[in-house]
Amino acid sequence: MSAAMKRLICFVVIVIAGCQSSQPVPTDRFFRLEAATGAVAAQPILSEGLYVAPLRAEGPYAERAMLYASANRPRELQQYHYQYWSESPAALLQEHMRVSFQAMAIAPRVTDVSTGSGIGFVLNAKILRLEKLTGNSAESGARAVVSLHFTLQRKQPYSQLLERSYLVEESVSENSQHGYVVASEAALKKIYTQLAEDIKPLR
Repeated sequence: MSAAMKRLICFVVIVIAGCQSSQPVPTDRFFRLEAATGAVAAQPILSEGLYVAPLRAEGPYAERAMLYASANRPRELQQYHYQYWSESPAALLQEHMRVSFQAMAIAPRVTDVSTGSGIGFVLNAKILRLEKLTGNSAESGARAVVSLHFTLQRKQPYSQLLERSYLVEESVSENSQHGYVVASEAALKKIYTQLAEDIKPLR
């Protein structure tokens, strides 16, 4: 057997061995939110329909990759690999608010369409925080951190009724991304409930 043939056989054996020993590439996983219904009002809190405008989100909060930070470095945001929201957080939360607010009877009609009759109020929101805060020990555990800034306006006559930020941290009971999503839903439920209470005196 020639030297060239021996080198070729060795090369093929090395390539095959490398392919067999390499780790499989992780599969991308996508997560969605279930409606987070707070206390249901006996009758609509607002007298007219509510338009939930597209949410604002900046920097990494505008991207689908899930975010996390460690408890000892909470200012340093990092993106998970292979783990994403099913839509951009802004689009995901706009629909989440629409469905949740309708179920809570915040208004007789809650929509994400700006045109049409019966819309008397506009809700603008911005995502300030949406990340997992990992614990620095097994005892401390992880938390879902959600912070949203809301502005509620009346269309006719125009007036700004409310401008307020909300921050909730919810413990993650299950050590997984699914557990983080469930905790995020619980945090959103608390924020929506507090927002509804703050709107009641303004109607």
